[in-house]
Amino acid sequence: MALFLWHNYKSIDIKPLLKQYNFWGSRACFGKGYGTHLIVIQLESFQNFLIHTSIQGQPLTPVINKLSAESLYFPHIFQQIGRGNTSDAEFISNTSLYPVGAVAMSTKYGDRELPSLARLMHQKGYAANTFHVNDVSFWDRNQMYPALGFDTFYDRRYFPQMKFSRFGASDEDLYRVGINKLKTLDKHHKKFYAQFVTASSHSPFTIPDNSKRLKLSQALKGGALGEYLTAVNYADYALGIFIDQLKETGLWDKSVLVVYGDHFGLNKKKFDAKKLSRALGIPYHKQISTFNVPLMIHLPGQLRGKIIKQTGGQVDILPTVANIMGIDLEAEAFTAFGQDLLNVDHNVVGMRYYLPTGSFFNNEVLFIPGEKGFVDGTATSIRTLQRVEDIAPYKSDYDDIIQRMKSSDRYVKQLPIRRKESGGGNIEE
Repeated sequence: MALFLWHNYKSIDIKPLLKQYNFWGSRACFGKGYGTHLIVIQLESFQNFLIHTSIQGQPLTPVINKLSAESLYFPHIFQQIGRGNTSDAEFISNTSLYPVGAVAMSTKYGDRELPSLARLMHQKGYAANTFHVNDVSFWDRNQMYPALGFDTFYDRRYFPQMKFSRFGASDEDLYRVGINKLKTLDKHHKKFYAQFVTASSHSPFTIPDNSKRLKLSQALKGGALGEYLTAVNYADYALGIFIDQLKETGLWDKSVLVVYGDHFGLNKKKFDAKKLSRALGIPYHKQISTFNVPLMIHLPGQLRGKIIKQTGGQVDILPTVANIMGIDLEAEAFTAFGQDLLNVDHNVVGMRYYLPTGSFFNNEVLFIPGEKGFVDGTATSIRTLQRVEDIAPYKSDYDDIIQRMKSSDRYVKQLPIRRKESGGGNIEE
């Protein structure tokens, strides 16, 4: 993997961190979304196990089940957030940088001018807007959005007197406001990158009774697991309404749609993996299943889906989307710490904060270092969820991910302070 430097910023010596991977000949899907709109939806507390799982005869995510069958579906994607949780997921997916872990990136680096997906899309003439029902000051997004180069952010003030949960309006309201803004941009022949950050499935997962669609037994009703399943089922329903609106307005066939989960909903400290396995009727691992989040990308005109089995993380979203939108990161001299998942045959993604530094997922295992680092670490197959005894083959990936995260930290620290008048991030009046 080669790392590419964004030409507007001070160059630092970042050497290639991994061996050169073998690519699959020509670049798969390059430019499949060229000239179309880009819509990215970050689903709150959404884990991958929900997809194609039913509870008491009811599919938990019928909309996403259908979407995955018509899209590029990546079942082996893992969260990489630090303390910033949801805001860190936004940061990672928009920059292909690693979070530092102990502090939210929006707080630590919201004063920087960050190389980002929004700025890449700006160079192609796109507007870049982001939508969230909470107050924009939450997790210092009023700093992060200008740092990422968003033109306009739509927050709580666009949802007056709408109370769905403690975070504000519902996902349905979020999408309703968003679709009206996107229709206007399209009407004026303006290409857009629109980010939606959902909140209805946020912990503690309490939603109004009239929005609950799952019919649960008394054993699940009112309990923490039942509340979580009910909330994510509603979030899936709201997404379906938005997709229907995209189709009704003609935006569906003009857009690339990216849907991914930000982080776990079932905290492994509060939910026992064995009990979850019994309750859900599926294999469930306390780390692999907890940190596994969905990613799917629907291309304009796509009718048949494809499962992409390549392991990845949120750091890989930007390179993969850039490829689809026809953006050559090497030509742009863009520093990406992730990879294009459609055009690589091996990948390693690191994680810290929720796991010890040096933990990583590759095509085969989750590796977690021990007190002595690699030598007393443990490896678990991400496919079978069984312990792998021989860890020797994973030493090079361990060394590489340690170095890669250090390089990401060095890179983000040297990015310039943002000029207040230069950074976008306005609230439309």
